[in-house]
Amino acid sequence: MYRVLIFLVFTAHVFGVTPEPDTRESAREEKLRSALIDAFQNIKKASGKGGLDDDLASDLIGSRIAVPHLTKTEKTTADNFDLFADDDGLTFSEVFGDVETEKRVSSTEKSHNVQHIVKTTKPMEITTIKPNAVVKTTIPVRHVVETVEPKIQPAGLNDTVMLGLESMLRILDSEILMQQWDKLKNSVTGDCRKNLQEYVQGLQERRLWALKMEDSSGRYTSMFYWGNNYWTGSAELCSILNQHHSTQHAHTTQNSSGSQIFSEWRQDVSVTGDGPPFSTAFFNVRMTVSTDVAEIIKTKRTLHLGLCLPRTCSREQVGQLVDNVRAPLLRHKVVAVRSPQLGGYSYIEDPTFQILLGVSCVVGALLIAATAYDMKIASDVRARRRRVNNMAAAESGHADLRLNMNGLDAITVSKGKSMYNVNNNIAINTNNSEERLTAETASTDEELKLSIWSELLLSFSMKANILQIFDQSVGSDTVPVVHGLRTFSMLWIIFGHTCIVVFKYADNTALRAVLEKSFWFQLILSAVYSVDTFFCLGGLLFSFLYFRTNAKGKLERLTKGRPKITAGLFQFLGLIGYRFARLTAPYLFMLGVVEVTMKWFAYNAVFEPPAHDHETCPSYWWRNVLYINTLFPVEQMCMLWSWYLSDDTQFYAVSAVLLILATSHFKLSAILTSVFFVSSLFTTGYVSYSSQHVPNGEDPFTQFDKIYDKPWTRLGPYLVGIATGWILFKTNLKINMSRVWWCVGWAVCAGVLLSLVFGLHGARLAGVTAAVFSALSHSLWAACVGWVIIACSTGHGGWVRPLLSSPVLYPFSRVTYCAYLVHPVVLRYVAMHLTHPIHLGELLVFVLFLGLAVISFFLAFVISVAFEAPIVTMLKIVSPQKKPHRV
Repeated sequence: MYRVLIFLVFTAHVFGVTPEPDTRESAREEKLRSALIDAFQNIKKASGKGGLDDDLASDLIGSRIAVPHLTKTEKTTADNFDLFADDDGLTFSEVFGDVETEKRVSSTEKSHNVQHIVKTTKPMEITTIKPNAVVKTTIPVRHVVETVEPKIQPAGLNDTVMLGLESMLRILDSEILMQQWDKLKNSVTGDCRKNLQEYVQGLQERRLWALKMEDSSGRYTSMFYWGNNYWTGSAELCSILNQHHSTQHAHTTQNSSGSQIFSEWRQDVSVTGDGPPFSTAFFNVRMTVSTDVAEIIKTKRTLHLGLCLPRTCSREQVGQLVDNVRAPLLRHKVVAVRSPQLGGYSYIEDPTFQILLGVSCVVGALLIAATAYDMKIASDVRARRRRVNNMAAAESGHADLRLNMNGLDAITVSKGKSMYNVNNNIAINTNNSEERLTAETASTDEELKLSIWSELLLSFSMKANILQIFDQSVGSDTVPVVHGLRTFSMLWIIFGHTCIVVFKYADNTALRAVLEKSFWFQLILSAVYSVDTFFCLGGLLFSFLYFRTNAKGKLERLTKGRPKITAGLFQFLGLIGYRFARLTAPYLFMLGVVEVTMKWFAYNAVFEPPAHDHETCPSYWWRNVLYINTLFPVEQMCMLWSWYLSDDTQFYAVSAVLLILATSHFKLSAILTSVFFVSSLFTTGYVSYSSQHVPNGEDPFTQFDKIYDKPWTRLGPYLVGIATGWILFKTNLKINMSRVWWCVGWAVCAGVLLSLVFGLHGARLAGVTAAVFSALSHSLWAACVGWVIIACSTGHGGWVRPLLSSPVLYPFSRVTYCAYLVHPVVLRYVAMHLTHPIHLGELLVFVLFLGLAVISFFLAFVISVAFEAPIVTMLKIVSPQKKPHRV
């Protein structure tokens, strides 16, 4: 009852206070505060002894809220003082935000409480009585509790302040910049510091231009746990701020516009108002972030934070500024800073670009001149034919002249003579359609003999080269199904590369981890086998055409009258020289394009480029030209996808020795081929086992530098193709096989292919099993491709043969080499011109693939007409064999 009496006396003092003259107000306020302090001290003592009386607790807190009984070791929380409200009518617990919000009762229901004793808007003097001293302080009443008992803190204050990911994942925003500016300003100097000070003042004054700068800067928005590592903001908005818009201009535009929708939009503040007093630049800061709270981030993550800051700030100053920021929860470390506006690269001054520009101008002039010369010759030949026909008709007495002018014009090599032909009158008896440029006919009546220089000039004729690419016929020395395999394999490669690149710049990269577990997604992951298809096709065509050419005696010009070793050496040099000349022209051009574009991307794109070709190409391009770049570390490789060309050329050189040897010592050549094949399998298995490589359906590119791109691990499919070509030559494309056997062959082939594509789904290989799979999988794929070619070429292909040998696929097949060179550049160009990450979905990826495939084949067609086809035609002119360049 003693404590109840104290409380009643305290209540009487409170409610008995009435307005008095100013001379007595100070003394009464001192008494009020003294009583208030004594009351809180008594409440604390009562809590320490065992708690408040039930009646008193019910009166203070209300009958709806139960007051917990605290022990001596427990601290009193703000829940005990929930009845005290601040100047805005909020309780202490609501102000500090550390407890659950309680349902408020009405003012009538709490009228008997002491809730309003501190309801005042004036600061009060608090008198604290100490021995021999009286200290007076002026503190708002909302801080009285802290003054009396400073140890009382809201429970879980930090957790409440950082409620939700948006507050936890803050790194640098306007609030942090303003709060920490006194320390952060020491990180920058000069005009950058001055302009940043103006930016901070603009934020404090809520200037529209400053708010737009903040709006264009990146911050956490969503999907952090779905792989969103790009907090880029808007580079476009930051750039457009440099254009000072005015309200008057907006109204003028509105009056001139006939669309109500756009008129309303133009009145919005997003396109009105003045710009900042300084030029802005967009910075993309790459940083690593971590935290001690494992529930939020367990490992380090790499984030890309976009910031719109004054242009006077350098990348180094921005990096120091961000590094010195103290984020509420995250620890971050700046790795690199990019800025499209501060790129520092001018392609006009780049010697590589100047060489490319010069080469393009020369080639363009040759294409125009050759095409004009081609059309002039065609016109002259038509005029001559018209005169000859008219004279013949007049002599024979025929008045009705019928002229057939629907034929194709072409330059044809016939019996060692170069002739320009008009109309399809007489067919040339040739075993290969590639012996001619654009037609299979020649006119024996109107032969127009050309000099060697005229022939070389006409090699650049766009008319002739286009007709050659779109020719729907193939020669008897060809394997038509190769065209379909080439085309579909190239599309498969583009699809796989599209998924790899776009996933790198997506805001939902975790979607890949989900899709990789999908059964049908294995079709994308298994795109690595499409390269084995090309290896097999390369070996097959080389072997088949070499044996056929040698059987026809066309190699005697190089070997006749010479010792076998010398003759073999001449053959080897001729084969290597032909391949080098045919591949290198478009390859060199694309190397220059890759170097220039990657330099521009490295300095001017918002996102970081997927590779460092701007650094490796200037130093190591010569390795690409010599086709030996896979013999060096992948970190030093220029044009990463060129590893296939390097391996294929090395396989071509090894196979050339084996094939030349086979013409005189077939058994020895067969034994060496078998040794190479078996050693490649064992080498692949050993490297896989020693490096603990585990093939799985989630990451087919693991151990890229040890297994994926090395020639000694990829030789098997090429040798399988060599054997397949020899089988086709020996059987002359005729194999008698019963229906049962070819059905069994197709069943086994389909089963192996499906197992290789989908077999790793959900499987976990390890140890010897993983090594065996790595060693055999690529060669097994090539063996199945070989069976498809043999079955279709010998009349056992069923519906597969017309599909793969469809003439509509011939043009695409003839430009697959250039498509392989150019399609990654197209992918990078699209990705590097993004200013925001892509939100991927299955349909979007497919649409991107279709668009990229169309653009890639179109550019491949242009490059083939400008570089590849002219070189091939010139090789036919200077080659004594008139070796066909396509099949």
